[in-house]
Amino acid sequence: MNTTKPKILFPTDYSPCSRAALKHAVELARATNSCLLAAYVAPPDISYMGIPPSSADQDGIQEPARLASLVEGSLEDAPLEYEHQVLVGDPATEILELARREAASLIVMGTTGHSGLRRMLLGSVADAIVRHAPCPVLTLSQTAANGAATPAKLPVAFSQPDFAAPAPSSEAPLAAHAEIAAPYASAALDLVKRAVTARATDIHIDPADAEYEVRLRIDGRLRHFCRLSSSVGHSLLTQFKVLGDLDIADPFHSQEGRLKLPDALAGYEGRIATLPVVGGEALSLRLLDRDRLMRPLGELGLTDESLDQVHRMLQLGAGLVVATGPSGSGKTTMIYSMLHALDDGERNIVSIEDPVEYHVPGFRQINVDLKHRLTMASGLRSMLRLDPDVVLVGEIRDPEAAEIAMRAASSGKYVFTTFHTRDVASMVTAFRDLSIDNRSLAGNLTGIISSRLVRRVCRECCRQEAP
Repeated sequence: MNTTKPKILFPTDYSPCSRAALKHAVELARATNSCLLAAYVAPPDISYMGIPPSSADQDGIQEPARLASLVEGSLEDAPLEYEHQVLVGDPATEILELARREAASLIVMGTTGHSGLRRMLLGSVADAIVRHAPCPVLTLSQTAANGAATPAKLPVAFSQPDFAAPAPSSEAPLAAHAEIAAPYASAALDLVKRAVTARATDIHIDPADAEYEVRLRIDGRLRHFCRLSSSVGHSLLTQFKVLGDLDIADPFHSQEGRLKLPDALAGYEGRIATLPVVGGEALSLRLLDRDRLMRPLGELGLTDESLDQVHRMLQLGAGLVVATGPSGSGKTTMIYSMLHALDDGERNIVSIEDPVEYHVPGFRQINVDLKHRLTMASGLRSMLRLDPDVVLVGEIRDPEAAEIAMRAASSGKYVFTTFHTRDVASMVTAFRDLSIDNRSLAGNLTGIISSRLVRRVCRECCRQEAP
């Protein structure tokens, strides 16, 4: 390619709108005596499953040959200097990098014109490119009336044959494009922000009858948020898996991870879990508010009598304290608030969790890692060598962990843990089912807290009614 000529970059996704945009790109290249640079960006998670595009075969045609055929078919036997490139990665990021690398003078592209909820969830590659491109951008959108592609904006006067690309903006450096994460990050993070605004603690995405249902857990109850088409729901799942560093090419095994949230959500942590179910893949996202975690015990809504009992437990300094109750009943918040009350700088507090729910400065926190043979039981054994004063066991799940927790309590450590049972009596029975004898229970069990969430009446909108 003659590098002295201006270059018009044409990214394509082979959609009808994109094919129509190609005709405009060819006309502009001829009118301005420019070179045409055609590009296709293959998403690694869907199109090639990690196979390099040069060796991939789609419908019997290799991708570079397919792209070349698309361009040559639009030339109508009139010569035009052009080049084509096939890339792998995030579309917006790769297109922006190519435009800078090749010093493109103009970008011509089609856009499907997503709107409403679909735009919120899928995002827009064109939006990211228009905002951060180093040169003018001509976008062509698909009209609903006749299906024809019409220019959405004409950003440059094409009567000038030697239009030059402006210098890259210092306000939008290339390094920032990965943080923008085009459609992958913005859509999922937007849903997270909506959930935070609604005071939701969990986001659930489940396949349902060729659709996906999104639900939020607010005040302990799951509430319907919206229903998405299969394509939009699958895209949203992929976005969350990308943010959680999960394997987006493996929908057949359960996966867990921690969501990477931007600075705007710095006070929150996200714990993500996926599971293959009938009809597709289900996702659950736990939103953890660090500001609400380490709260003083007096702000948890305990009665005066219950608060006095908790303070008496903390003064004992040894033994085993168990918070029990169903999922989402406030067990973890209760335990962490108790540890916060004990954290006076003179105690060595060590925790082992699967996974670590909250990162707390000043605590030594161990995350269970089965890939590296760090189990709950082996981690507990190693933890006791760190000379801890207070031990947090994220949850008792098996006989070995229960036995080691009892052994730590009997050696003078103060052990805190959680247990999924219905009530106090059920917790004692569950320990017996894990082969813990009555003498260990009687000698080491310092206190049991049965936790429940109680909904409060809003003082502003409540009204009295006769039952």
